[in-house]
Amino acid sequence: IGDRPVAVQGCAASAGEIMACLVRVPTEVVKQRMQAGQYGSLKEAAHTIMTKEGPMGFYTGYFTTVMREIPFALIQFPLWERMKKEIGDWQGCPTSPWQGALCGSLAGSFSAAVTTPLDVAKTRQMLGQSSGGFATTVSEVYGEGGALALFRGVGPRTFWIGLGGFVFFGAYEKSTSLFRGSGVWG
Repeated sequence: IGDRPVAVQGCAASAGEIMACLVRVPTEVVKQRMQAGQYGSLKEAAHTIMTKEGPMGFYTGYFTTVMREIPFALIQFPLWERMKKEIGDWQGCPTSPWQGALCGSLAGSFSAAVTTPLDVAKTRQMLGQSSGGFATTVSEVYGEGGALALFRGVGPRTFWIGLGGFVFFGAYEKSTSLFRGSGVWG
């Protein structure tokens, strides 16, 4: 798949997600709590979280977020590269940027759908709507409505990640194409 083995892609994506979550999770905790009406301002949110929960309060749901992001990346990136390879082989030439964008959109949509239960658990933890860790949260959500409860929000999540994937992978593919065409990049 591409120029890199899947294991290398997976390890690199996982390491990147672990580091990105160090920044992403605190902003998500504050954002989600403000959206849920728990705080009226950024200042109030930051002050209250720090006072009541300490610095680790900003990392509520960190491990669950990492547990969502790593499978997402391990599904999305190899799937994207594989679809591009199959389309390129079928048509006898490499995929165009718009084809790469479409592959990225489909890969992102699929990855979003299958990792939705992890996203539901992460959101519950960040909003303080869980009495425990990952397994407890999943069990609580399942108890509310079975497997369907674990997929709450799958439609909007799949849509926005698919749309974002089209833009992200499209921009990546077009930029790569332009750099290669200019001779700047191999």
